[in-house]
Amino acid sequence: MLILVPDNAGDLYDTGSGTIMDADKGLILTNFHVMGDPDTGKLYNDDGFAGIGVMPNDLRGAPVLRYAARMISHDPQYDLAILQITGLLDDARAALPANLGLTTLPRGDSESLLPGDRLAVIGYPGLGGATVTYTEGVVSGFLDEDNNGEFEWIKTDAEVNPGNSGGLAIDNEGNFVGVPTAGYSRSDVAGKISLVRPATIALRFYDNAALGQGTKSGLGARATAVGRRTTATIAGVEFGDAVNRQGKVTRPLTSFPSGVTDIYVSFEYSSFRNGQTFAYEWKIDGERAYADTIAWSEGASGTTWLHLYSEEGLPDGLYTVDMRLDGVLLHTGAVTVGTTSSSAANATFGPITFATDVTDNAQPINAGNTFIDVQTVYATFSVSNMSKGTPWRTRWLYEGEEVLAEEDVWEDDGITASWVSLSHPDGLPAGEFTLELYIGDRRVQRGSFTVAEGRRSGSRVQPVNVTGVVREIDNSRRTISGALIVFLNPGVTVEQWVNADFDESMIFARATSGRNGAYQLDAKVTPGQSYAIVVVHDDYEAIVADAYMIPADASDPYQLDMTMQRK
Repeated sequence: MLILVPDNAGDLYDTGSGTIMDADKGLILTNFHVMGDPDTGKLYNDDGFAGIGVMPNDLRGAPVLRYAARMISHDPQYDLAILQITGLLDDARAALPANLGLTTLPRGDSESLLPGDRLAVIGYPGLGGATVTYTEGVVSGFLDEDNNGEFEWIKTDAEVNPGNSGGLAIDNEGNFVGVPTAGYSRSDVAGKISLVRPATIALRFYDNAALGQGTKSGLGARATAVGRRTTATIAGVEFGDAVNRQGKVTRPLTSFPSGVTDIYVSFEYSSFRNGQTFAYEWKIDGERAYADTIAWSEGASGTTWLHLYSEEGLPDGLYTVDMRLDGVLLHTGAVTVGTTSSSAANATFGPITFATDVTDNAQPINAGNTFIDVQTVYATFSVSNMSKGTPWRTRWLYEGEEVLAEEDVWEDDGITASWVSLSHPDGLPAGEFTLELYIGDRRVQRGSFTVAEGRRSGSRVQPVNVTGVVREIDNSRRTISGALIVFLNPGVTVEQWVNADFDESMIFARATSGRNGAYQLDAKVTPGQSYAIVVVHDDYEAIVADAYMIPADASDPYQLDMTMQRK
């Protein structure tokens, strides 16, 4: 697609091309130099704004100038940037359509390319006129500029000219394999060489940036009121002492020094409608300090801010702000001014349990340590002695590299369990993820899970049968008949089942071993999922295991033998 970038005066400063990476969210991958100067990091306009032209269906006409976008992430070192569509170009206050009419391409493997392979470049070079331009060539070679074993560039004889930057490079099967970035020629030498940033680097940047785009959420395990449903959302909430022209705080803070005069809170909003009633209320230590109600006029989505001010200096305490749309609470944020009396030294979080979903009281659903084909993984943990106003933070790592770190202030007393989550719109990539939980500067918990490639049928993991043999632990030749094997529902512990008086509804599958000790569960289990297991027999000690994980690559049937000790 075509990207038009104005300067601060509104005059056209630069043009480029981009590739749609997420059609639903309107995420576009391009070069940073389309938006700003890689040497200085300075944007061509302070808002990171760009106009977006969408390619017509017949590919023959000029692009239709339709959307407004802003830059949400960038990497000047690799000359890459991500834009997100935020509104309509001709009516910034109008709601975006549910279907943006965009199309994505499958991801290719730039590491498999070899010199001589076909490669094509698609974009909007200035010399190609107003319509899209397709040029084809071959992979000419590779460049490893820092000699670290990873090639930073694909060399090609396919034409890359000004305006192509940030566009699309595809292999002979039409898969995305890179970002056309630069073209070089010499007057004394015939021919030209073009440089493409490989998909390996570009997708690593995109995936890490997408992981960090406001995906963390948290709720305490306390009673909550059931309210009206709304599709409107508030995300990316940050507090600070100043805001920039993009409406975001310039320096996110979780606590302010005594005597501060200004507190700003910036936030991203979506699915709002002009004319709706937006209300907000500031409280200091639970007492109402300021409130206002307005008719919303900022459009369907974007970034804006609220402000609390006192010329004499705001008093010390815990500050909370509630934001409601048509009476529905969308967000409560908190920050502290001055010192607090929190008992942070005694506060702690319990061990982390990962799951694919979570209940209203922060209990895990489908708990495990290995997952396949997931967009979101939740992390649940118990909470002890956390007082309102205590600073805490989370840190997510992917393959050992930080992808998301967020600071917050504990918003209430009496919370006994809570959760956070990590998401990616295209699904979490395969690899190891780690979550670290901090109270103040003290790390109190650390846990890891793995996303595996696994075996799929469409987008679903194929369940497998569980079979096995029950034997004596001291004599493996002696099998045990009549043993009852019980698998509990994912997320249910043995203790919970016992306390519920062995509730039948908590049982996922069961079996009884036959004369030769063999058994087969009466329901299939899911690879990558964890189950609590109980095995009982009148003459043997019971086997009890919480969170037994079925391997993500388990074959069908999955063999699970049991050994029991005589009483």
